[in-house]
Amino acid sequence: FRHEFDIRIVTDGSNTVLDRLDASWTALAREEVREPISPKHLGFEGQKILAENIDSGFDLFAYLEDDLIINDPLFFHKINWFTAELGEDHLLLPHRIELSGALDTVNRLYIDGPIPSDDLHALMPDPSPPLAMNLPLGRLYFASPLNPHSGCFVLTRNQLNRWVNHPCWQDGDCSYVSPLESAATLGLSKAFSLYKPAMACASWLELQHW
Repeated sequence: FRHEFDIRIVTDGSNTVLDRLDASWTALAREEVREPISPKHLGFEGQKILAENIDSGFDLFAYLEDDLIINDPLFFHKINWFTAELGEDHLLLPHRIELSGALDTVNRLYIDGPIPSDDLHALMPDPSPPLAMNLPLGRLYFASPLNPHSGCFVLTRNQLNRWVNHPCWQDGDCSYVSPLESAATLGLSKAFSLYKPAMACASWLELQHW
């Protein structure tokens, strides 16, 4: 990838997010002030900004809620590799974790546990089949997630085009939990076959919930 970033921080203008950024990131980020229906609808405005930049020459388009941290330097490369191997209709999502050094028994918690089966069926009525892919160190397994929410997604330009041209694009559907979760997850479930690493391989693609 070209190591060139265009970071848009989407707000409703009610706070000064840029003032809280480390100085090394300030020059890379711009605040986009939008007027959503409610603060929880802000993610849909983020979707629009991705679409507005679809022809700007970027390799990937990423959406992240504001409390997520990517610690894996290969995070974007892994997602891009998965898409290149399996096609644009397959979308790989990360697992969210929380860390706690204060606990002796558990210091790493995967926070997106299974959702009720009826809710999952409504969201993904035709779950994708499990997959196995070969890596130099062995096989890596992927599964249709029992909870597809990650608060994050990364799309190639072709995938973003696919979504923008899908009937579900900006359809106003907020039926998955709330507008906040729906913006990050619901449209994706209509337009793509969703995957996360199987729990046996969960740490292969994760990001930290702060």
